[in-house]
Amino acid sequence: MSFVYPQFLWGLLALSIPIIIHLFNFRRTKKVYFSNTFFLRNVKETTTSKLKVKHLLILLARLLFITFLVLTFAQPFLPGKESADSGNNAEKMVYIYMDNSLSMSSELSSNARAIDQGVNYIEEILALYPRNTQYKFLTNEFGNFSRVPKSSDELSELIAEVELSGVIRSGSEILNKIQSDISSSAFGQETDAQADIYVISDFQRSTFGDPEAFTEDTTHNIKLVPISSSFESNVFVDSIYLANPFVLADEANELAVTLKNDGNEDITDQIVRLLINEEQVASASLNIPSDASGTVRFSLNFPLQQNNRSQIVFDDYPVTFDNEFYFTLNLGDKISVLEIKSEQLSVQDSSSVAKVYANKSIFDLQSFGVGNLDYSLIESSDLIVMNEIGNTGDEANRAVIPYLREYISQGGHIMFIPPSSGDISLLSEITGNTGISAERIVVPDSVDVDRPPLANLDMANPFYDGMFEGETENFVMPYAEKILQHNLQGEALLNYRTGEPYLLNLSKRYIMAENGSSDQISFFSTPLRDPVTNIHRHAIFVPVMYRLASRSKSMNNQLYYYVDNPVIALETASFNNESSDEQSDGPDRRYLYKLIREGEEVIPSQRMISGRLLMEIPQGVIQAGFYELVRVEESASGEGNPEPLTTLSFNIDENESLIMQYDVSDLEDIFENSANVNIYEAENVEAFAGMIRSEQTNTALWKYTLLMALLCLLTEILLIRFL
Repeated sequence: MSFVYPQFLWGLLALSIPIIIHLFNFRRTKKVYFSNTFFLRNVKETTTSKLKVKHLLILLARLLFITFLVLTFAQPFLPGKESADSGNNAEKMVYIYMDNSLSMSSELSSNARAIDQGVNYIEEILALYPRNTQYKFLTNEFGNFSRVPKSSDELSELIAEVELSGVIRSGSEILNKIQSDISSSAFGQETDAQADIYVISDFQRSTFGDPEAFTEDTTHNIKLVPISSSFESNVFVDSIYLANPFVLADEANELAVTLKNDGNEDITDQIVRLLINEEQVASASLNIPSDASGTVRFSLNFPLQQNNRSQIVFDDYPVTFDNEFYFTLNLGDKISVLEIKSEQLSVQDSSSVAKVYANKSIFDLQSFGVGNLDYSLIESSDLIVMNEIGNTGDEANRAVIPYLREYISQGGHIMFIPPSSGDISLLSEITGNTGISAERIVVPDSVDVDRPPLANLDMANPFYDGMFEGETENFVMPYAEKILQHNLQGEALLNYRTGEPYLLNLSKRYIMAENGSSDQISFFSTPLRDPVTNIHRHAIFVPVMYRLASRSKSMNNQLYYYVDNPVIALETASFNNESSDEQSDGPDRRYLYKLIREGEEVIPSQRMISGRLLMEIPQGVIQAGFYELVRVEESASGEGNPEPLTTLSFNIDENESLIMQYDVSDLEDIFENSANVNIYEAENVEAFAGMIRSEQTNTALWKYTLLMALLCLLTEILLIRFL
């Protein structure tokens, strides 16, 4: 119990007045004369005892009257549970975190958005604290405004401008941010000052993480304010991919869209629409079982522009913030193929490789004998085919080795076709792997020799996704003689009937580069010519060779990115119209890359590394949608409208679409033993206001002390009158 005016307690000294009166007034003796005192002895004893009790009761009533009267003037009260008078008189720091992720756009049963209800909660909090209280306000972006303390008026204006963001934060990130700020500033006071921390969120399981992180803070008052929705299901795009990742003009392709049903009920006849450049080009329907995924496929057999803004659109109510998914279909440039062939093949008209890559609308093929090679072409090639080159003792063969080593270390792709002699020593030199060994197997030169076909295709291998239509089990596979016994290891794409690999991608251990990939070196086990094989005349040869070439092409950008990707990497050579613009313009010219969307301009932190543009995406700035990538000279005044280099698409993280929440009972179980953590279960703003006021508001007691004083005065009167 505390007092508004504790100085009035000095009035308790007045308790001495009735005590003095009692001692000096009630104990004075009086003489009474009687004719006969024999009968007064018993009467006197009884009367004295009765008067003594009466006087003591009157004294007690007077003492209590004075006590309660003094307390009334001192105005006692019971401090609220969380008020400043509850034991901590230091000035409190108040931190308020507002979850403004896109899931907070969901409508509640009150027909208000979750984020709007959160703003109303903050208004009630501001009305509760004294006017001089300072606040720190945080949203998912952790913006600069969170570093500066705000008054209640400033914070009221700030929360009115809060917008939804694609950035998501876990509970541990929020707590670490607040603790870091408290320890570094604490408003100029000691760093262990107690703070009130309000966390207003929908507490999504997929994004908030483990709430137990808040149990680690036992110093500050943590107040969790869950905003719960009644929705427990949602449909969203889980992934989008192409059958052939390299989009070519006039070449059919297939787009696969996987939707996930995050709910307990089956979805039937979900209509999915494909929009390209704001026009609907296809639609399909699919059924999605509960808590499962479904895939719909669209054939891309129509003309496409160089850059195509594409969208997947569907209707799913009431969770609507993820009903659109953005991606970009960019046509690739020609695939640059350099064939380096042996002197024996160079005298022929054309090799099997030259024939399969003869389509000039797709490939830019250059073919040279190893002795006539222009080494400057190696670096600019997407795929280099080493066609039947062996015998590292040959000077021309050895001369190309250092160039190929550098090419591999830079992420280049090589297709190695061994000579009929079986000599693969050149491959050993290129990879720097001295453990590679191979031995030529002698095959009888006879027309009657048994040439069994290769094993059937493994259609479960992602390499063959979308390559063939219909059934492939009845394929008549090409034959290939086993002329080479080697110890190479990797991912087998084609196999002999015996299970040994015929075509394989060498594993990463053969790649000297730190960031090497397992598809950089492809190896055939025979030359691509008669009589050892007929694969070069078989129906599968063209799609297999096309797929190998397309995997070597550096794509200018992915189909889509997420708004919370910290860094994205782009190959500048894939979207610069001029060859090596950055270098040919001279070292004195520097350029900036910008992202532009509907008048909004973003200049991310960026750097160039080996022809790759690395851009750090600012958190909370990029929104879901399309952004044009433009390049301007750093010294330019900013006038003019530069032509877009390409279009980038951004989407929210799929975890945001998983809307399952921690309900109040879950949070109560987690923080059952945490005395400094309070959980507010409120259906609306009025209920929330009542809950926090009950904890913060003091309970005045002066009315009760006044009533008790009057009651004591009445008791004294009754004692004097009737006792």
